[in-house]
Amino acid sequence: MFSKKDLLVSVLVLLTGFVMYEFTPMSAAPGGGVLLASAGNGMANTGMGMANAGMETGHYVGGALAIFFGIVGLALYKKVNKVTVAISVLSILLGVLFLAIMDNWPLHTVLVPHPVAMASIAELTMLVGIIGIVGSAILKTAK
Repeated sequence: MFSKKDLLVSVLVLLTGFVMYEFTPMSAAPGGGVLLASAGNGMANTGMGMANAGMETGHYVGGALAIFFGIVGLALYKKVNKVTVAISVLSILLGVLFLAIMDNWPLHTVLVPHPVAMASIAELTMLVGIIGIVGSAILKTAK
């Protein structure tokens, strides 16, 4: 039997991975994902350049979502299984890492090329969400 809370946290982490991936310049469209293009258009006149403004917005949105949903999972730690707690911690860590590779942040020059690093973190977040979904189906809820 699926645990609804475990499944909810895992699906939210999976959706966060999709949001992160849509902000990367390497997603389906040649110029970037749908969210990257829409975020960059609003900031094109700020002098930053469309792609750079969209990526910074993407870092903030993707990182904040991952951290928020990780905190939600940790807040439910007495009502979820151990896999969901691990998923929540990994979500927080991946969200912080997604923020840390933003321009002028500590890991910007370490993880290069930048679009590949963004896509890799987004794909890891999606993988973590899928593992959580499988874990919620297999394991019982902590009582």
